[in-house]
Amino acid sequence: MLDDTQGLIRNEVIAPVPMSRKRRLSLNWRLAWRNLTRDRVRFAITIVGVGFSVVLMALQTALLIGFAITSSSLIDRASADFWIVPKGTRNVDQSSDLTERRRYQALATSGVASAEKLIVRFLPWKRPDGGVETVIVVGVDPNSPAVRPWNFIAGSVDSLKIPDGVVIDRLYARKLGIDRIGEVVEINGHRARIVGLTSGVRAFTQAPYIFTAFKTAQIIGEIPTDRTTYLLINAKPGADLSKLRERLEHRFPGLDVWKASAFSWQTQKYWLLTTGAGAGLVVAAGLGLIVGIVIVAQTLYAATVERLPEYATLRAMGAGNAYLHWIILKQSSLGAIFGYALGMIVAEAVMFMARDGTAALILPWPIVFSLAIITLLMCSGGAIVSIRNLRKVDPAMVFK
Repeated sequence: MLDDTQGLIRNEVIAPVPMSRKRRLSLNWRLAWRNLTRDRVRFAITIVGVGFSVVLMALQTALLIGFAITSSSLIDRASADFWIVPKGTRNVDQSSDLTERRRYQALATSGVASAEKLIVRFLPWKRPDGGVETVIVVGVDPNSPAVRPWNFIAGSVDSLKIPDGVVIDRLYARKLGIDRIGEVVEINGHRARIVGLTSGVRAFTQAPYIFTAFKTAQIIGEIPTDRTTYLLINAKPGADLSKLRERLEHRFPGLDVWKASAFSWQTQKYWLLTTGAGAGLVVAAGLGLIVGIVIVAQTLYAATVERLPEYATLRAMGAGNAYLHWIILKQSSLGAIFGYALGMIVAEAVMFMARDGTAALILPWPIVFSLAIITLLMCSGGAIVSIRNLRKVDPAMVFK
């Protein structure tokens, strides 16, 4: 390195004619690049290490976001301003029942345009081979569904008008033992028929959503005809939503009235925080960050220690602390750039291959950008150890 270093810095440090800022920055980057890539094996290890950290952080974050969106998909897909739910309901998948007369009370409330019934119930599904799977039956009014099955690849919402008809997602077809449309199945001891297929309708609990008509859900779930699980309320155009919620809460003191967005967030908090599933993903992403910092710090520290005489030469030639510190920081930045690029390529490839899996992997662009910033800060943090060690360099050691 010494000859290269002298050649790159001689003009900058001792040249009688000042150099342009652009030229100084170029030389600084070139020196950082040569320091980083001189030992190609160590450089490769650094890039792979940073890339591994990026992959771990990206995939765990994608899982966390995917699980959050999946857990509240029924709420987010519903056309409703408010959800009226049994007291103490903490997520959309688990609840007790309401009497249907509550619907007429809601319709009689000033500012309410519509009140739709919705059944959500865990029930046993009997596979053709005799095995049993748990499913979540979602009963909607096919004439005016508050929650519509989405991403149909066979059938439509009108298919739910077929007696005993149910719609499943193709991701769970093998799990449920389904081979084709029209197949007759058994749910909770009752006959049903597959009349439609969707694609990408996932459930956080891994118990598939099974859509059917409201009355069919009552029969399959053995729910009394005057009962429902939820009431989905839509306000009249121009209605004050805050005042409407107050009126609904006053009319239903024994129930909870949730704004749709708040119920969605409550469901996500329940599954990701209360159950500990989200905490595990956050910890795994944090471990990826720690791994990256350790790898970068160890690599830069070793490279700095090996080249202390050379940095002493730079110091003896007139290079100041700021100049040497910038070399280390630029080395870490280069490691961050290449490691991030490698990590994101691998992460995107994994998410592409897992697109048909039952676990959703979702990584929005703002998160991709945030991970780039985190990677840069991670590598810069790893450079601090080397910078502290560099401060001890004595220019006199060149002459020993």
